[in-house]
Amino acid sequence: MNRLPSFVSTTALFLALIILLAACSPSATQSRSEAQPEGSANNGAASEASPAFKKYKDFQDKTTEIPVHPQRIAVIAGSGAIIDVKELGFQPIAYPHRYMSNSSILKSTHESLSVAAPDIGMPTNLEQLAALEPDLMIMGYETQDNEYNMLQKIGPVAAFDESVPLQQRITVIGEILGKQTESEAILSDLEQKTRSMWQQVREQGKIAEGETAAVVVYYWNKKMYLMKNFGVFDLINHPMGFKMSDKVASLSSSSPSPYIEITEEALHDVLIADRLFLLYDSNADAKEGFKQLKQSKVFQSLPPVKNGKIHYIPLEYNDNDLITTRKLVDVFPQILDSEMFE
Repeated sequence: MNRLPSFVSTTALFLALIILLAACSPSATQSRSEAQPEGSANNGAASEASPAFKKYKDFQDKTTEIPVHPQRIAVIAGSGAIIDVKELGFQPIAYPHRYMSNSSILKSTHESLSVAAPDIGMPTNLEQLAALEPDLMIMGYETQDNEYNMLQKIGPVAAFDESVPLQQRITVIGEILGKQTESEAILSDLEQKTRSMWQQVREQGKIAEGETAAVVVYYWNKKMYLMKNFGVFDLINHPMGFKMSDKVASLSSSSPSPYIEITEEALHDVLIADRLFLLYDSNADAKEGFKQLKQSKVFQSLPPVKNGKIHYIPLEYNDNDLITTRKLVDVFPQILDSEMFE
């Protein structure tokens, strides 16, 4: 019996196994990887998986892990952060609707976003939020005890200080979302737009050099508050805009709020400025109280009122989201041309 064919088959099988094992060895794998062209998907460096999470330290020095590339973002904050997330290219899966539903300026944006983003309320409806399965929650306020810890049981939370100016807020939101370059570009465009507006009104002689201004908010309950930051004040107090008088600059709030309560009797002692910008609420109670204020002798005797340098602005302009801020910059020259802007 001829045994040569059997011997050849066995030898061939043995050699095949050796080749297969060699091909699977680390050195062989490495050689194959190194042989790939630069930039190939199989390149050793490129094939290393990107980290799924990153460390984030919030304004209270709490460090947590948040996704590098979040996909399902719930915003537990006001309109500023909601619009930031949208402007940076994300569709929030949920947010508290109350912060946008009453603004005619934000109406179309709210209608568009709310189609796919239900109202999670304030305080937050934790059960509804959990059912939406967010992979990141951006938190700007805390409306119930221990809410931060409760949210962490649902998923990663990135908290931020909601009281900071727009520029700081969108910088932080950009950091959270990994969109630092985009947030810087947005801020650069806004600053250029703002400076161009102020240059225009100065060239047209609508504002005098060194002219001062005070900003007051009038609410439905007849309470008045002097503003020292936020919203309309931030635009008016721009380096190219109006200055604060020494008296206004010396006043401070007893709380972190940008509002300093003032009374009608103290108006002459507080509202020492060349111009007065008064923000009014549009509901019926506020309008009636506002009408009475305008007719009072104390109010009518204020220098800015007597000199025709008072400007009334709807309260909805007093927000610091990007959409409202851009709108305010657009209409501000018209505000300066009128007493009552509507």
